[in-house]
Amino acid sequence: MSNRNIRVIFVLAVLASVLMMATQYLWVKKAYTLAENDFERKVKYALRDVGENLMRSNYPTYVAPADMVKKITNEYYIVKVGDKISYVSLKELLKRELKAQDLNTDFEFGAYDCESENMKYGERVNADSTKDENEKPTEFPKLKDENYYFGINFPKRESFLSGELWYLKMSTSILIGLLALMAYIVFFIFKQRRLQEIQKDFVNNMTHEFKTPLSTIQIASEVLKNPNIANNPQRLLNYATIIGNETTHLTGQVERVLQMANTEKGEVILKKSSFILNDIVNEIVTKYRPFVRSKEGDIIINAINEDIAIFADRLHLKNVVSNLVDNALKYCDKDPHIIITLAEVAKGIEICIKDNGIGIKKEHLKNIFDKFYRVPTGDIHDVKGFGLGLSYVRLITKRHGGEIKCVSEFGKGTEFTIFIPKS
Repeated sequence: MSNRNIRVIFVLAVLASVLMMATQYLWVKKAYTLAENDFERKVKYALRDVGENLMRSNYPTYVAPADMVKKITNEYYIVKVGDKISYVSLKELLKRELKAQDLNTDFEFGAYDCESENMKYGERVNADSTKDENEKPTEFPKLKDENYYFGINFPKRESFLSGELWYLKMSTSILIGLLALMAYIVFFIFKQRRLQEIQKDFVNNMTHEFKTPLSTIQIASEVLKNPNIANNPQRLLNYATIIGNETTHLTGQVERVLQMANTEKGEVILKKSSFILNDIVNEIVTKYRPFVRSKEGDIIINAINEDIAIFADRLHLKNVVSNLVDNALKYCDKDPHIIITLAEVAKGIEICIKDNGIGIKKEHLKNIFDKFYRVPTGDIHDVKGFGLGLSYVRLITKRHGGEIKCVSEFGKGTEFTIFIPKS
């Protein structure tokens, strides 16, 4: 699948997700508004019947006025009546009329008495018929310039409305699940695409790394087949040396791949011992110094103590530092200047390798320790490798219980800091 198709899939997936969420939001908002309006309509209808029934007990021909029921807040309503209110009758009528309108939710009620000018009695009626002694009804506000009236409050109005919209909750949950599945599919596609690209780069790099020495060996072996070569010992030695060097190079590349595979499987056993860290760093610097000087650069060891003792795997730790120095040289487009700093800290040893190379862009920093990942090198096209070096460095560092950090500024250089704890 091409990058263009993947981008199209991603854009379409995002647009579809946004459209579905916007549509669902509008549906939920509209449904909630309709539920609120329906709730208010049913409440007013039920309370009007209650008020009318209360008055008709004394006035059989009583007709309720249009403004008999008044909404104070979303939860609180009052019903104006022109006579004293019977507590028992009020409670039973409220339960009956609210049930008739399918308003099965908790409510609180109280009645205003003109003579005492106070709200009289009050009670909370739970929809499930249970009663909590610790529950106290709301203190209804006393309204001015009112005749006899009773007030009713719905403390669980929001919960009731949410319960009425259970189907929307279910559909929203299903939608979120589908969007999560879609996101996972897109993520999986991108991940597979990245793995394919990494695999392709690895195969290309490995082919290049193996093809060049194999071609050299083949050419040298063809020359050695010439019977006349025996008459020129020096030429024979030169071609034999070429074959030996290229074979060593191939063996080293194979060992790097196998070493990384074994490390991933947990088959590498660290052979820890006590040694002087400065010694292996000096060996590495001695190895690379001629190459650095040939490019008119320098490589410096900065160590406060000449003898920094460490308990670690000597071979693997040497490989780790060598990898970082090798990268500092490979990814440099100017005279290389490398500083290796060794320091004893409170809980262990720190090894810092700083260079003045091409640096690493911020978007690549999070991936540099991934296996097979290679940072794009811009104009530097002759850098070889499998993308295993930094992954190996991190794994060996972690096996020692340590950690590695990278700070880099593109175009100015990179600094790797390795921390190995004291055992």
